[in-house]
Parts: sequence; C-alpha cells; structure tokens
Amino acid sequence: MGTRPCKQRRARLTAGALLALQISLIAAASHAAAAVDAPRSSTAATTSVRASVPVSAIRPAGVRTAITGTYDADVLATARSPYRQATTPRTETRAEAGTKTETKAGAEAGTTSRTEAAAASSHPIRPIRIGHVQATQQLRKAGLRWKSSGGCTNRRVRTCTSLEAVRAATVADVIALKQRSGCPVVVTGGTEVGHAPGRYSHHRGYKLDIKPNDCINRYITREHVLDGIRGDGAPLYRDSGTVYARESDHWDILFR
Repeated sequence: MGTRPCKQRRARLTAGALLALQISLIAAASHAAAAVDAPRSSTAATTSVRASVPVSAIRPAGVRTAITGTYDADVLATARSPYRQATTPRTETRAEAGTKTETKAGAEAGTTSRTEAAAASSHPIRPIRIGHVQATQQLRKAGLRWKSSGGCTNRRVRTCTSLEAVRAATVADVIALKQRSGCPVVVTGGTEVGHAPGRYSHHRGYKLDIKPNDCINRYITREHVLDGIRGDGAPLYRDSGTVYARESDHWDILFR
C-alpha cells in the first residue's frame, strides 16, 4: 500500500516524456513539410508571373537562373518554335552573294566608264609635245633625217625647219611610215611659220613635210586610197586618220 503512489508518479512522468517526444516529432515533420512546399509555391508564383510577361521579354534560351540553377523550359521551347524560326532572317547562299557582288561591280564599272567618257569629252586630253633636239634625236635613231633649206632651226623663220613643240605622236607616226614602207624619209618641214594655219596644222604639231623619192611615192600611191583633190590641186591619199597631199616639191602629211 505504501509503494503505489511512487509507481503512479513514475507512470505520469513517463507519459509526459512520451507526449513531449511526440510533440517534437510532429513539429519537426511540420517544419519539413513547410520547407518542401516553399519552393513549390515559389515556382508556381514564378510560372504565373512568367506567363503574364511577353515572350520578347524572357531571357534568351539556355540562360541559367541564379536561384534554382535550372534552365527555363519555356524559353527553350520558344527557341525551338517554328514561329520563331520563321522570323529568322534568311541567309544568302554563296551563289546569290556572288551574283549581287558581280552586279554591283558591273554597275559601278559602267558608271565609272560613263563618268570618264564625260570627263574626256568635256576636258580633251592635251597632246604631249617635245622639243626640237629630242625630236631630231628620235628621228636619227630610227634612220630618218631632217633638212632645212635655210640651214636653221628657228621656229619663227619660214626658211628654217623646226620641230620645236611638235607632237610626240607625230614623230612616232612618221617613224612608223618609214618602217612600214622601208623607204628613206627626210623631213623638210615642221612647226616653223609659213604654213597654212588651222587646228590640225604644222604650227600645232600635227603636220610634217617629207622629201619625195620614187620609193615613198610608190608606197603612198599604191598602199593608200585616192581621196579627191585639195583646193590647191594637190591629190589626197588617205589611210584612216592620216592624209597625204602630193604638192609640187614635197609630201604634206597630216597625222591624227
């Protein structure tokens, strides 16, 4: 009878300890459940917010989030969407790019050619002119000679034979005449005064006089077309831009 109160108190302590343990276990379980539900609710909230944001404002596909460390599935799906692919600019093929380049180059070349032609027509190229000494050196080197009835080279004296300021092309043409014909050529008239004036005249370096001889006479009359009679009675022979006039004591030749 004296020991029953002790047993009852021990039973109450044991029951209290079990109750406290049960309460602690239930609290731990509740805390774990709350921790699990928190990311789910955060993800749901993020999903609802993302659904209300336009596709153009979403991060580029494949961008990794800083919080969850996962890839956005909806962004990847948008990147694979056929509608997104349809809006991607079409890449030119190599053949198309080459064709466009050639077309552009051709247009630029045509424009440049027209520009150069217009510039040439508005600003004609001035002929290259050389001095008497240089001209006579070229003639002598090619086997031609020059002769002056007055024995002088003064351009201002009509009895002299001067090649001062003659066109370089005129000297080259008379050398070519000697080479084609194989005949001796002697220059007797150049840019000195005393010749007929004009745009394509002796004084402007377009004409030379050469001494007649059987070889050169035969070559000019046989190899060139008779093209009428000049006003002073001289027969004219033409070869493209070159005109040969047979005067009484020389050939008056226009080189153009």
